[in-house]
Amino acid sequence: MYELILYALSAVVVALLVDIFIGEPPNKLHPVVWIGSVISFLDKRISRGSPRKEKVAGVLMALIAILLFAFLSLLLLTVVRHVLGWVVWALVAGVLLKTMFAISAMSKHTEPVRKALLDNDLEQARYKASMMVSRDVRQLDKEHVISCAAESAAENTVDSIFSPLFFFGLFGLPMAVAYRVSNTLDAMVGYMNEKYLNAGWFSAKLDDCTNWLMARAAVPFILLALALLGKDWREGWKAAKKFHDQTLSPNKGWHMSTFAGGLGIRFEKIGWYVMGDGPLPTDPEVLRDTIKVMTLASYIFIFAVVIPLYLMVGVHLQVFAEDTLWNLIGG
Repeated sequence: MYELILYALSAVVVALLVDIFIGEPPNKLHPVVWIGSVISFLDKRISRGSPRKEKVAGVLMALIAILLFAFLSLLLLTVVRHVLGWVVWALVAGVLLKTMFAISAMSKHTEPVRKALLDNDLEQARYKASMMVSRDVRQLDKEHVISCAAESAAENTVDSIFSPLFFFGLFGLPMAVAYRVSNTLDAMVGYMNEKYLNAGWFSAKLDDCTNWLMARAAVPFILLALALLGKDWREGWKAAKKFHDQTLSPNKGWHMSTFAGGLGIRFEKIGWYVMGDGPLPTDPEVLRDTIKVMTLASYIFIFAVVIPLYLMVGVHLQVFAEDTLWNLIGG
């Protein structure tokens, strides 16, 4: 029992240390890139023309990708633990867990935008921002460039940190992998355009469901981080209540508007939404403030919720699944 807790905690520590000191692995070695390749492979084999058949194929695409990678992660952990032992299991689990969430990566994405704006290089700032968002940034002014980069960091607080780590804590690492596949599906095919309206319908709805809880549960952690950093948490809560329904997604408005209100600014995607009663940001340092709030909120969540939950629940379910699979394959 105590040995299990020790190695489970070690896996989390490994993941956090890799995130802080190493960051994301190269694309060739990143599981999320592999996930994207499989989704792309499946998507290309969906024949268009019949809405009903597209929907059925879209459901199958999502289920195949989710089950495949969840199973492969479980198989990997099972074989590693039973063949190589607990120490290697903790290391492998930690490295794999790291690829399922991204804290330090957001700073690396926003910092080039901030530096370009400080150098008064708007074109370079637009280019760097275009690597973070899907919208057309070619005509954005300085204020909207800052806004879109900050919005991206705020939005990813749930998609890239809170949700995958929550599922990890509750059900173990294979469920974090399953969530990451679901989120990648939404990012790749969950669009309301002609091509994906039917084929991506299930993926989009699934992502709404899997993020519903954390989009709301993240708000108090963001508010606490705002308070600890001397920001206006009361305005953050006020904005969350006022602007949470501004996005097409039923989830994203909650945590994004909390950031905007707490930082005293306005997020604006022209023609789509406005969040926050403050002005559009003019100071590139807003990007650093956003990252500070995101990072602090994430670590509070990890130590207050994720680690206790994983040690009490998630790792036990994960090890049970590993042992069951090991017996099934004749280990």
